Amino acid sequence: MSEGQQEQVIVQKTAEELKKQQEREAEQRTKTIATRVPQLSIDGLDQAGLEKKVREYYDIVCRLEDEKYDWEFKLRKMDFEINELNIIVNDIKGHFVKPALKKISKTEQKLAKIAEVKSKLHSAFRENLKSTGQSKFALDDKDDAGKKPEWGQDQLKQHPKEDDGLAGEDAAQDEEEEEEEEEEEEEE
Repeated sequence: MSEGQQEQVIVQKTAEELKKQQEREAEQRTKTIATRVPQLSIDGLDQAGLEKKVREYYDIVCRLEDEKYDWEFKLRKMDFEINELNIIVNDIKGHFVKPALKKISKTEQKLAKIAEVKSKLHSAFRENLKSTGQSKFALDDKDDAGKKPEWGQDQLKQHPKEDDGLAGEDAAQDEEEEEEEEEEEEEE
């Protein structure tokens, strides 16, 4: 016999055994049902007798449903207790159930990494800049201080406190606006 024929014989024998086993299980079921459930004998019963039989079977069904509910409740309670005990055992042993990982799009990860690298480079670039020691908003009026025209001196003498206060505030606002504009340009 060749290998193919041997395999066919084996498959046929296992199929026959499975059929026999299924037939045996079906016979066992019918026997069990016959022993548990009595035969329904309603021959020769009048209306009152049939109603009595229906009530008996109804009571049996209700009792069995109650038992079924009780058993289901007990099973759920036991499952809950088993889960609680497993949690306690895992806490004692130090083994934890690993949660399912959340899938993240690879493109989002790459874009996040690129943004992170850019921010690091940008901050590193700012830190490496050297300061010249001078304010970039300082006015170069040191040479012009001695050459003020005389016609402007009259107005300065009349309101020196008001002009100085306003000029200082305007200069501070101008500096803040220029700084904000430069920061916006750098961000772009």
